[in-house]
Amino acid sequence: MTTLPSISIIITVYNRAFFLGATIESVLAQTRKDFELLIWDDGSTDDSVAIARQYEQQDDRIRVVASCHQGLSPTLKAAVAATIAPFVGWVDSDDLLAPTALEETAAVLETLPQVGMVYTNYHLIDASGRDHGLGHTCKVPYSPKRLLVDFMTFHFRLIRRSMYERVGGIDPTYPTAEDYDLCLRLSEVTEIQHLARPLYFYRRHSANKTNEQMLTIQWTQRAIEAAIRRRNLDSHYQLHTRLVAYFSLQSRSTTPQPRKAVELVVPKPRTPLVSIVIPCHNAAPRLDACLKSCVAQTYPNLEILVVDNQSTDDSMLIAKHWSEQTERPIRILQCETLGANAARNWGFQQAKGDYIQWLDADDELEPKKLSLQVNALEQQVEVDVAFGDWEWQFVNQNQTTQFKFAGQQYSDMPLQMLWDNWRPPHCYLLRRSVAERLDRLQAWHPETRICMDREYFTIAALLGLRFQYVPGSLVRYHWWSANQLSRSRSYQERVVSRAQMFQRFRDLSEVRWAAGIPENYRFLLQQNWEIWLPAFTIHHKETHSVLKHSETNVELALSRPQQQIATALSSLSMPQTLEDLSRWVLRQIWSKLITRISEDSNALLTTQQLTEELAVQLGFSVPSFPTSVTDSDRNETGLLITPLLHDFPLFAPSFGEYRLIVQGFLESLRQHGWLKRLSR
Repeated sequence: MTTLPSISIIITVYNRAFFLGATIESVLAQTRKDFELLIWDDGSTDDSVAIARQYEQQDDRIRVVASCHQGLSPTLKAAVAATIAPFVGWVDSDDLLAPTALEETAAVLETLPQVGMVYTNYHLIDASGRDHGLGHTCKVPYSPKRLLVDFMTFHFRLIRRSMYERVGGIDPTYPTAEDYDLCLRLSEVTEIQHLARPLYFYRRHSANKTNEQMLTIQWTQRAIEAAIRRRNLDSHYQLHTRLVAYFSLQSRSTTPQPRKAVELVVPKPRTPLVSIVIPCHNAAPRLDACLKSCVAQTYPNLEILVVDNQSTDDSMLIAKHWSEQTERPIRILQCETLGANAARNWGFQQAKGDYIQWLDADDELEPKKLSLQVNALEQQVEVDVAFGDWEWQFVNQNQTTQFKFAGQQYSDMPLQMLWDNWRPPHCYLLRRSVAERLDRLQAWHPETRICMDREYFTIAALLGLRFQYVPGSLVRYHWWSANQLSRSRSYQERVVSRAQMFQRFRDLSEVRWAAGIPENYRFLLQQNWEIWLPAFTIHHKETHSVLKHSETNVELALSRPQQQIATALSSLSMPQTLEDLSRWVLRQIWSKLITRISEDSNALLTTQQLTEELAVQLGFSVPSFPTSVTDSDRNETGLLITPLLHDFPLFAPSFGEYRLIVQGFLESLRQHGWLKRLSR
């Protein structure tokens, strides 16, 4: 190789001639090319070495080492020591890598220096290559504590070499479960990131080494016992090993699995108290449904605090009715200071729970929401905040329309929050200790009247609090009334409030990052909050389009995506901030796309199709991320056109990155005088 590789991939082989070629081909098919591939043969007696040598002659990234038979662990340890790249991973000689496995996992290690290992999801395949779906451990959430009883960090793993060496690497005394032992030791010194993408294909067949179940169980037990001792937990926990007999008729080519091999004997899970805090101001039209959703929670131990904020309608009669009709404890509190944040802060002072659930009086929780999120936080003690999925509901043409937004685990939560990848406040569940910390910082700031939840959870992210996505924990958000206090503010008030909010973000960031705010946050933290109008006209020439400055007549050539942005911007009539201009531009491009696609009578509109089209318009060759939007209200022609045109929220998860691209271009125009500033 002419340049040093950034990734070392290892294939250890022992009599795998039948599968080896396909395994090597899957590595060579990687979209990321700067790797070395070391194939280390452990004394095979079949054609494995000959097959490996053929590939070695064809690609100078491949090296083959043929050694005497030592066993998997000594072989793997020697192979890692013989490689040089800063990132190292291995592929079993009968398994397959997905084409983007190296590209996606290396990107995590390159962008998150605190992460020492990243692991992916995997699919099970049989000897013929037939796909049998996602492996069962992929659905187990990672935490260092949970890793003691569940080996979820299975395949594919890419490890930072410095961390591998820090813990001593593979223990060659382990005849099996050596990778589990390594992962346990890594979890004690570095962060481990789960990339929930199926990037590995794990082959199960009758010749698998992992068929030696009893040996695997014995050495798994040894690895756990060693980890318990290292973590000084041996006085608190004892290891209980058991096999559950499992009988069934099945093909001889498949491998029966024990239902549970190893587990820790721990106390029965506790049910800590959850406080649901509901600020309420004239919410009678929706409060009944809100309280009904609280009472219907499957989680047993909760209290409901309704904080009346000078309501003049029947809200408190509804709350009193529910308090008399249910065994769930409902307390009605009075907050004399007008404002949702004042009500939230007063409610929190009265709350007794170990967990805090914020809930607006016009929104709803799905029945399993609290159970799922409490369970996740109880199992993952290092996580501070849980969040889930949400459904956007609004009335359109006298019918309720909804869009569902599926969440995902984010590697950079501060960035998501700063660019307003928004979700409603009741999506989240917080530990009380977290809510107390935020309370001391006045995260529900008494002067904030708009974007209150955006401020609260952005502060949480900027503090470095750890967020965990919990699939299936669903809430419903109602966009139902323009008379709500936060929506009745003038545009000038909203701009001033956001400018003050971002000043608080900057102050907090300067304290946290005293040596300098990270570059990827600086642009958004320092964004301009003046209001602007275009200072140009757009002119179309034969081969391209240009901007012509309204005062100087200077011309600026545009790329096609820039032309799309400038054309949308040129129709603006009201001056706005750069953040709002980026939303305006996206709305115009989005509306034109929907209109154009829907004119084809055979077209079936889907959000996937629309977000892909939007990506192309803004210069992405393919969408840079999968759409997280699903539609739950369709008619015979696909998605409803009217709500897509007028009501679809462009601060939703699908559009954060798109708005950032647009806003970056607008900032460039502003700096070079192509936008005209107006006084607020």
